[in-house]
Amino acid sequence: MKSRLIWFAKGMYWMLTPWWLREQVQARRIRNAPGASLAKLAPWVEKERARSEARARGEAGTPAVQVDWFDDAAVRRVAGSSADRLFWPAVQPQDVTDQWSAARFLIQIWRSHADLRTRFPDALSEGGSGAFAQWLRSGAAQTELGLEGDTTALLCKALDARLADRPRQAFLANLRLAKVLPHGLTPAGSAALFEWFVVVGIPDARLRIEEIWWLFLDAAAHPERELLTAWAFAPAWQASHPDGATVFGCWEFAAWFRAEYGAEGPWTDPVQWPLFESPGLQVRMAYQSRPAWRQAHPRALDDPAAAAALLAWLASAETGLPEPTRRWCAEIDAQAVSCELAQPGFNLVGHFCYPSGLRISIESMADSMRIAGTPISKRDMVTDAKDDPHHAQFRGTEVYDTTIIHVQPEPYFDSAFERAQLAPRQARTYRIAYWYWEFASIPDLWVAKARQVDEVWAATEFVAKGLRERLKVPVRTLFPGVKLAPFEKLGKSSFGLAEEPYTFLFTFHMMSVMERKNPLGLIRAFKKAFKPEDAACLVLKTSYGERYPAQIHELREAAEGANIRVIDEVYSPEAVLALIDACDAYVSLHRSEGLGLTMAEAMLLGKPVVATNFSGNVDFMDESNSLLVDYELKKLGWPIPPYDAHLEWAEPSVDHAAEHMRRLYDNQAWARELGLRGKASAEASLSLEAAGKRFAARLTEIRSLSWGQRP
Repeated sequence: MKSRLIWFAKGMYWMLTPWWLREQVQARRIRNAPGASLAKLAPWVEKERARSEARARGEAGTPAVQVDWFDDAAVRRVAGSSADRLFWPAVQPQDVTDQWSAARFLIQIWRSHADLRTRFPDALSEGGSGAFAQWLRSGAAQTELGLEGDTTALLCKALDARLADRPRQAFLANLRLAKVLPHGLTPAGSAALFEWFVVVGIPDARLRIEEIWWLFLDAAAHPERELLTAWAFAPAWQASHPDGATVFGCWEFAAWFRAEYGAEGPWTDPVQWPLFESPGLQVRMAYQSRPAWRQAHPRALDDPAAAAALLAWLASAETGLPEPTRRWCAEIDAQAVSCELAQPGFNLVGHFCYPSGLRISIESMADSMRIAGTPISKRDMVTDAKDDPHHAQFRGTEVYDTTIIHVQPEPYFDSAFERAQLAPRQARTYRIAYWYWEFASIPDLWVAKARQVDEVWAATEFVAKGLRERLKVPVRTLFPGVKLAPFEKLGKSSFGLAEEPYTFLFTFHMMSVMERKNPLGLIRAFKKAFKPEDAACLVLKTSYGERYPAQIHELREAAEGANIRVIDEVYSPEAVLALIDACDAYVSLHRSEGLGLTMAEAMLLGKPVVATNFSGNVDFMDESNSLLVDYELKKLGWPIPPYDAHLEWAEPSVDHAAEHMRRLYDNQAWARELGLRGKASAEASLSLEAAGKRFAARLTEIRSLSWGQRP
């Protein structure tokens, strides 16, 4: 009886809170997804388990299955019963009409022309401006391949499309698969991974067979590159061979890999490897992984003189390093490398590929540090395979002594390193969490998360104040800086808007909680300020409305009867900036903001901004550079996930907002002057240059602190 009452209560709760239903369903889907994924992966897990157990018993590694990617029968044997989907009828030049037919033609000639593979080994990865593309445009290629008309342009466009990126992302973003087959894109593991792609990857990740072929053919052309890339995204390998991708540890790593996976061939010889890191980073990685070096030269990274002493020591016979490695140490530019070793830097772990405000924030942080001359090591943290397919480009390790984990406390903070496919450095770095929040008080859970770091940073004082009240670790306000990406200036008509009316704009993401963004309050203010006959317009730019049908319907319904346009489309960041630039003023009647990025962007574009006088935006907005709207603090009153009912946020004055909007409309010359004042103010306080100096100053303080703690 009791259980029935509980289920009844839950059912009534869901009925009374329909806005929570989507979150509940999504949470269940996420919880169930790993089980389903693991079940599909079972055959490959079992094979790897058997191999690992055999190695643990001391048995020699079974020779890896080498796939001849240019032999149809060999590829069919690997794919098994699914082989029929791998091939297509021969493509003639006249059949090339789009990207995919162009890709099929290129794959076809690549597999059938050994001379082209020899002449242009980088053809599939160097893009539409590389040597192979230039040859395709030549008369010789036209004659040899029978190209004509627009075919060459389509082929070069296909080369530029980076067709290997999506399947590589699908592989790396499947953390269980990447753990089972870390060597999957090397000749030692490509047979198993190809089989997974054909059986599971293509349907689940919605990949095309042309993309799969492109990835594996490109990987086959550069097996030594794939081995080093595998090390960069295999935490277990990094932990056991922390300097395996350096001139110091590559020999031991190569010997282990050959024995572990039964691999053979020139690509397993480190002499063939394209070591990606600079000499300074290689020395730094080896220094941090070798206690004997640190004991012999404990202050080697403190100043150039101490670093130079380390380099001289490494070049001597005293270290016991192989003679070729000692010679390498003797031949590098000791002065330049010593200066590089003595310079502190930041390791950045965060959302470099997940389309969100968090990505914009960490990109701005990285750019500001680079402008200030602070070295950085960037590492992307996977959310899922739908991230932008560039995870493999962020291969930085914890080479520096200070790590910023730019990841929210929930849901990924505890698994940030796992999702970054990065083994934490054995000698723990100084850890900093960079967090955003939209309220004056933080959730209880954050207090426990903060115990994992040495300090916490916030973008604005509004967020920092709430953190300081609850956390015992130091909390500092360090704005990441705002950059305006290059964009093409467009008129209002490019967005389907009339050019004549004075246009107010507000942009927001439906996934950022519509109640917090408060577009309905803005609609009420606009209707109060303007009549339909006034030459004024309000544009509400949002996205993903189809995921929130009730809210988008409510928004459109509220906009009826006024000069209000609702745009529900996904725009690129460049297009959003072009839209802000095309409009006349920007308005945000938010109830709470952790930062207020769009307001900062509008100010940098010289637009007059009307905004609620509350939360993160007041760090850079005041009465001299914008129009601030009065408000009253109110409790939410009911939970609006992820926010609890007891939290407080602002209820901006509709009347005051209407007065400000009307003032801009009635005195447009003054409005432009206000926009210019805001632009000057924003450039002075929000620039990447200013942010970079703040980060560099804090890094110097942290370094001084670490020096004081040394024996």
